[in-house]
Amino acid sequence: MTLGCTYKEFLACKPTEFAGSEGATAALRWLEKTEAVLTISKCAKEDKVMYASNLFKEEALEWWNTILQAKGRTMAYAINWEEFKEVVERKFCPPYEKERITNKFLNHKMTDVNCREYTTIFFEYARMVPTLASPESVLISRYIWGLVSEIRDIVKAVRPQTIEEAVELANMLTDGLIRTREENKKKELAQKISQELKKKETEPSLEQPICRNSNKTHSGRCRFRNTPYCDFCKMTGHIEEECRRKTNVCYNCGETGHIKPYCPKLTKASDNKARTTDGAKKNALAYALTTQEVDMIQDVVTDIYLS
Repeated sequence: MTLGCTYKEFLACKPTEFAGSEGATAALRWLEKTEAVLTISKCAKEDKVMYASNLFKEEALEWWNTILQAKGRTMAYAINWEEFKEVVERKFCPPYEKERITNKFLNHKMTDVNCREYTTIFFEYARMVPTLASPESVLISRYIWGLVSEIRDIVKAVRPQTIEEAVELANMLTDGLIRTREENKKKELAQKISQELKKKETEPSLEQPICRNSNKTHSGRCRFRNTPYCDFCKMTGHIEEECRRKTNVCYNCGETGHIKPYCPKLTKASDNKARTTDGAKKNALAYALTTQEVDMIQDVVTDIYLS
């Protein structure tokens, strides 16, 4: 019996529990992580299955308890680590799930310029289907195949001898590709702005200037073109030198000191006109005449007219 770590020392390395409902990919990852913890903690070969199976819970624990009842604890814990992995894979990663993972690995490609994410997922799939990731030359070819076209041919032409060289070169070329794309975007933006500025310079302005004759904006010939315009009151019909608003000249009488609405002459004329109209209205009387009186008036009118 090989002297290894205790179960307490194994748990101190913080291994991950497994419920069995996480899916095939999670099952393969759990086996991989648990194997790493067993190695780090220097677990004895005869204790690996016991320590690892104690990480089961829920569905996985129920399944393992069934095996213990069927085979007995002694026989169940007597299997080696590789046999234990095969049993777990058959249960939680059936053939159709493995086929799905295989297809994902074979069709895995780099999206846009995210080389690091592509590399991480690539190695996860490679560990799940090791038969498709060995020898190393096959792994390198598969990795190069999934790169974007801008860097794939360059990496292929260099012919890296190890997967580490291929990954390092791919990351370096991707960083350069990102910088090139950013520079091209800046150039395109500057060119677009320059074209828009030139277009504005050549196109006629839609804003019409204020016409000096009419004091308004309009298109075409101004109908007030030959009409005098006053810069003081902004009115047409006279020039600034003739503007009466500058000295408060009355437009009615032409005298200074008041304006037309308060012109005394205009007010006086209006009062006289009003009195005349009222007097005429007061002297206008109506009389009812007889036929003889009408004839007499007609004779009088005739006599006056003839005389």
